Parts: sequence; C-alpha cells; structure tokens
Amino acid sequence: MLKIITKSPWCAGAIALLAGAGALTAAEPQQAKLVERGIDWPAAEAAAVQTAEQEKPATDAFLALPASADPTALPVMLFGGAAELSTPGFVSQGTAYAAFYAEEDIQVSISGSKSVLQAGDALTLHHQPTAYENIGTGADYSLERFGAFYTLRITCDAPTTDTRCTEPDYLSSLAETLFVVKGQANGM
Repeated sequence: MLKIITKSPWCAGAIALLAGAGALTAAEPQQAKLVERGIDWPAAEAAAVQTAEQEKPATDAFLALPASADPTALPVMLFGGAAELSTPGFVSQGTAYAAFYAEEDIQVSISGSKSVLQAGDALTLHHQPTAYENIGTGADYSLERFGAFYTLRITCDAPTTDTRCTEPDYLSSLAETLFVVKGQANGM
C-alpha cells in the first residue's frame, strides 16, 4: 500500500478529488445517424413545370451533359439564367448531387442531399447552423426545399475583399434563381 504524507491541505484535496474521479462516469452521447428524408415530388414537379419555358436554355445545356443522365433521387436544382453563370459540371451520387460552376474569379456550387445527419446532443461542440455562413475562402448558404437539403457555396479568388464572398446578398440572389431541372420520380 502506498502511503502519501502531505502537510498541504490543497494537495490532500487534490488527491481526494483524483481518487473520486474514477467513480465518475460520463453520460454516453447519442450516436449520430444519417436519416433519409421523404421528397415532396408533387411540389417539385409543379415547380419544374412552372419554370420549364423560362429556364429552357439552362435545362437544355444541363441535359446535354453526359452525367445528367445519372439517376438522382431528389430534385436537382440549378441556378437559372438570371444568375448568368456558365454550364455547370455535375456529379450524381444517387441520393445526393453536386453541380459546380467555374467562373473567372469565383467558383460557385450547389449540392443537394435527401439525407440529414441527426445527432441529438452528439455534436454539441458545433455551432448553430444559419442560412448564410462565411467560411474564410467564401461563404455557404443552406436551405431546404421539397424535403431535400441544399447548400450553395461560393469561393472567391479575393475572399476578403470580394463582396460576393463577404456579404450574403450575392448568394441570396443566386438562391432566388434556383429551379428544378430533373429528379428521379415520375421521369422528371
């Protein structure tokens, strides 16, 4: 048996605290899980019909991309003609996708997913999400439509001085041009 002799009251208190620390048990955090959401296909189809004629040039350019034929189990939303962006690159991952636009001094993308991470208190060290968030090299703008989750991202060559990356106005205006171009339900 180890015998500790000390004359300092704070040292005796620290030893007692350490001895009692083994008796403490941390509450087990809830495990995060990926939950697939249901899609409101009637609403997505109605939105696609509503913008079909107005966004025909952007739709035709997108549908000419080989990757556009890949099935995507959520409404694929792109930036409309009013955004004045080039034809995007596109990657489908079945229940998620990314469309990315490379412009002269900015890069813009939209990613969509029909899954959401539900974590309860497992991610308590993270901040509260907001629609607009500066990410250092640009900004993100998050939204939910038709039951799916979308993130618009912009990165700028001059991220600290280009107001498209430092202020929410540019991404907000891009979000207003979003339109449904395709999806898996009913041959959309």
